[in-house]
Amino acid sequence: MTSATTTLASLSNDIADTIDRVAGSIVAVEARHRVGSTGFYVRPHLVLTADHTLESDDIEIVSAGGATEAATIVGRDSSTDLALVRTASAGTVLTFAPADAARVGAIAIAVARDDDGDIAATMGVISAVGGAWRTWHGGEIDRFLRPDLALYPRFSGSPLIDANGAAIGMNTGGLSRRESITVPAATIERVITALLERGHIARGYLGVALQQVHLPEAFGGGYGAVVIGVDPDGPADRAGMMLGDVITGAEGTPSDLEDLHATIASAPIGAPLAVDVIRGGVKKRVDVIVGERSEREAA
Repeated sequence: MTSATTTLASLSNDIADTIDRVAGSIVAVEARHRVGSTGFYVRPHLVLTADHTLESDDIEIVSAGGATEAATIVGRDSSTDLALVRTASAGTVLTFAPADAARVGAIAIAVARDDDGDIAATMGVISAVGGAWRTWHGGEIDRFLRPDLALYPRFSGSPLIDANGAAIGMNTGGLSRRESITVPAATIERVITALLERGHIARGYLGVALQQVHLPEAFGGGYGAVVIGVDPDGPADRAGMMLGDVITGAEGTPSDLEDLHATIASAPIGAPLAVDVIRGGVKKRVDVIVGERSEREAA
């Protein structure tokens, strides 16, 4: 046997051993979705999974050997695609990796479990690590992570683990229309804390429906957002905002529609938000007391 063959055999065994070590933390999650998902224990009795796969409150957890048990939802956040469910079993908690484990080129393994309780895995490297990122649902992700590996059906909700078996984050196909990404450990920990405290993530809400528009050159050009709907007795309505107002920014910062949604979502609830608008060809500022958005409300 050549040294190269020996090295490859050793690496293969190390990878298989790493998967074996984390397997006890991994479960399948069934909630009437067309394709089930995976979850993993992040606290005793608490499993993290992908929110977009939970189409029912009737949740079943499948662990090794096909053992099943019922689970209940503790809290969920569609904007980060994270959901927390409670089980009777304590499970084996998966440890999170330190932030610097997410390096471009680092080995990454996604580990899932199918509805029969069997483990599945896929391996690659981390291909991209970026800064903070806003999801198309308006959530805030601490770091953009993209693994270069195949994420098959049922891999949403699976952990992405490093070579030591620690979780770098949670894989999901529910946050991007084009690709799967990994929600990093820092975001997961922040969302778990909020879900355990309140059952949901508090996000700002003005009570307006918006559509992006080009701004006239007289007002700086670029993009703004026209108000096409105002919720009766919502925060914007109480502040005097009107249909046809064109929002050019908030807190003195010019904003297109995407930036505006992000600003509103992260604004302190109960505090005034200075919204810059054009009304009748005149610029003015409207102070809106930010409300708390429910799952059905957009902005």
